[in-house]
Amino acid sequence: MSSKKEKGALKIWMDVVTPDYLGGKEIGAMMVSSNEDAIGKKLVLLQSDLTEDPAHSFTKITVKVIDVSGSKARTTYWGHEVSRDYLRSVLRKGSSRVGQVVDVETKDGFKLRVTVSAISRHKVSKNKKTFLSNQMADLIRQRCSSLKLSQLVQEILSGKTESDLFNFAKKHMLVKFTGVIKVKVLKSPFEFKSETPA
Repeated sequence: MSSKKEKGALKIWMDVVTPDYLGGKEIGAMMVSSNEDAIGKKLVLLQSDLTEDPAHSFTKITVKVIDVSGSKARTTYWGHEVSRDYLRSVLRKGSSRVGQVVDVETKDGFKLRVTVSAISRHKVSKNKKTFLSNQMADLIRQRCSSLKLSQLVQEILSGKTESDLFNFAKKHMLVKFTGVIKVKVLKSPFEFKSETPA
């Protein structure tokens, strides 16, 4: 009993801060027993919390604590996902969904699993789906290998990658939606203790 009380008495509050490439904003607070206990913890927030744009409320971003300085817990991007409800609202009767899941590596060594998707305004043949899926996957591989994680995240969340995918897909079908609908960080090149990615 006494050990539990002692442990509880050591709890401290820390403000959680996003990385600079996500605005460097305080997104909340968490209670931990030590600085070391904070490392590796994940939090989920809406993109609209960062941009203050309601149009971004259908995208959830995961961040992971990588470093602690004073009472602040600094994070890195650890993935995102577009709401399934939003995707269902776009995928109407008579349309087709094209996509692929691809494992990639960024220029600075982060291994990611990326899901890319496009939704058409009409039915698309099986052969065209295969062609479009493979081409979009190749585009994502090339983009990821040429950019650091921070650069890639900015391109995806700002809509630049979505625009590039749209411009490609519209040459082959009537497009209703394109985007990177999910990213999961599989492996980081960094030991998140006191070391922080540049």
